[in-house]
Amino acid sequence: MVANKKRILAETKRLGKELLQSRAYVNNAPLLLSMLAASCSSSASAPTSAIAVASLTEALHCLQAFFVPLIRSGEFSASARKKAGENLLKGGRVGGEKGTEDGENDRAEAIYRSWVWDRYLEFSSTLVRIVAGHAIVPSFRIAALHSVMELVKNEVPGKFNNKLYFKLCSTLICSKGFSGDILGVFVSDYFKYPDVVYFTYSSIEQMSIKVNAKKLTVLARSEIMGVKCSVHDKIRNMFDVLVNLPTSASQEAQKTTDELLWGMAFFHKRQRSRLSKAWLSFLKLPLPLDIYKKVLAQLHKRVIPFLSNPILLSDFLTSSYNVGGLISVMALNGLFILITSHGLEYADFYNKLYALLEPSIFVSKHRARFFELMDSSLKSSHLPAYLAAAFAKKLARLSLSAPPAGCLLVIAMVHNLLRRHPAINCLVHRDTRNTNTSGKETNTIKVVDGRLGRDPFLASEPDTAKCNALESSLWEIETLRSHYCPAVSRFVASLETDLTVRRKTTEVAVSDFSSGSYSTIFAEEVSKRLKAVPLAFYQTVPTTLFPENPTDDFLGWRFGDNAVKEQHAEDGAVIHKHKNDHISSPVKPIRSDGESEQEHRNGHVASQCTLSNSDNESEQETFPPPSKKRK
Repeated sequence: MVANKKRILAETKRLGKELLQSRAYVNNAPLLLSMLAASCSSSASAPTSAIAVASLTEALHCLQAFFVPLIRSGEFSASARKKAGENLLKGGRVGGEKGTEDGENDRAEAIYRSWVWDRYLEFSSTLVRIVAGHAIVPSFRIAALHSVMELVKNEVPGKFNNKLYFKLCSTLICSKGFSGDILGVFVSDYFKYPDVVYFTYSSIEQMSIKVNAKKLTVLARSEIMGVKCSVHDKIRNMFDVLVNLPTSASQEAQKTTDELLWGMAFFHKRQRSRLSKAWLSFLKLPLPLDIYKKVLAQLHKRVIPFLSNPILLSDFLTSSYNVGGLISVMALNGLFILITSHGLEYADFYNKLYALLEPSIFVSKHRARFFELMDSSLKSSHLPAYLAAAFAKKLARLSLSAPPAGCLLVIAMVHNLLRRHPAINCLVHRDTRNTNTSGKETNTIKVVDGRLGRDPFLASEPDTAKCNALESSLWEIETLRSHYCPAVSRFVASLETDLTVRRKTTEVAVSDFSSGSYSTIFAEEVSKRLKAVPLAFYQTVPTTLFPENPTDDFLGWRFGDNAVKEQHAEDGAVIHKHKNDHISSPVKPIRSDGESEQEHRNGHVASQCTLSNSDNESEQETFPPPSKKRK
């Protein structure tokens, strides 16, 4: 098997060498073309061995070396082919009538050129199929791609062969053969030329229009190895090409101004218009959700700055902003640029932004950029007080269920709002007492639904003008003083200063808190240097947070009901022992020396009364015994 493949390789080299030496061996071209066609045929298995791939690569290079000089010489230009066709017809008539030698030569030359041109078209189509074949070895596909681009450069003298290039792009986009290897070759070797970039944008525009109209035709399955991809796969492939194309302001493109593929520098001026048409046509397609998110993430930095008229994206961005959820958060970036830099008027912008404030926003992937944009949107001092109060109150309400990092972010946002808008400082402290005209103080607490002191703020109200935020207070921020996270409780103190005095206060950078999480708070606490560190010593390393028997870790301590039961058991044992001692003690006391009979009798009665009282107290089991104060 290996010897046979080596023989095929040697035969291929011989055929190619003869083809390049003389016209007499021009019939070697169809033999080499048949080898290439067999490699991309759906009925044949793709070659994988190194010798087989080397044979195909040798055939490809020989055919390229044969055809490129011919088309570069101009012998196969459109005018030359038209003239050859006329000579063929003329030579046939002349040869039939007179049979002159010159007529026969012209006719033979015309037949030869027509035949060679047909073989050239077959060669270019075969190369395109090889590039799009997903089962073919990547190295062979890359070699075929370089050959196609060489034909694109030289087929039409002095011009870019956009017809062949569009065929290559559309075949790749609509097949499973589109891969990162092929795209990487385009990016590294060809997208540095502005004319290639220009016609790539043009091809994307045409393909987008045809896909949207369901008119994009591809080569038949018998002509392309593999299965046609779906509409969503075509859209994904087009997006991959678009995001890898350099913009008109690309530094790499500027360096290659004098290295154009065919020397036309006017593309730098027209590329901006072509880029705009390509992106606008692409955004009209039914984008799958994953591409939709990627597009929204790329618009503000790769598309809007380079469009000829960015306002044309307003319909796409406003419709995305109205979707809600993560899509609205991602569309906010581009919409904010259109409003602030390009004069877009969007009346419902703040109500839509207000609706995005939900508990899930604190764990969103794009929360950092969202809160930075929201902070920038609320900087204007011309905003009405009810609007600023609505955002401050809604953020404060969300802090009750937000993680510690979210609470820090809320405090920073509320701090900035109170400093920028002095009219909402009534939310910090609202005095419920008022003095009427008669000099008497009256209570002005608003009664809501028959309940005195209930918060009038309507958290579920989507309209910022109707949520009654100005009639409420920031009591939620006060609750954060007792937050379990020390960083949150300490940061609340920043709101104690008088924020209306702007020269004595500064705004808090929201970007310092927008990316916070449990890990960042933990890292900050761990990095602090402590003067006194509480320590705990264990006889053995604990395996659980709360052991079944807590006395194992706290020797000498008694916990819960067990301690009370043990104490009662000890007290009962003492009382029982005291009773037994009383029963076994002598009833008749012994008379001491020098004591009179009457004194002895009185002492005996007193002792009996004392014993009797002691018995009653023991039976009542009072615990602990009442303390007696001295007079």
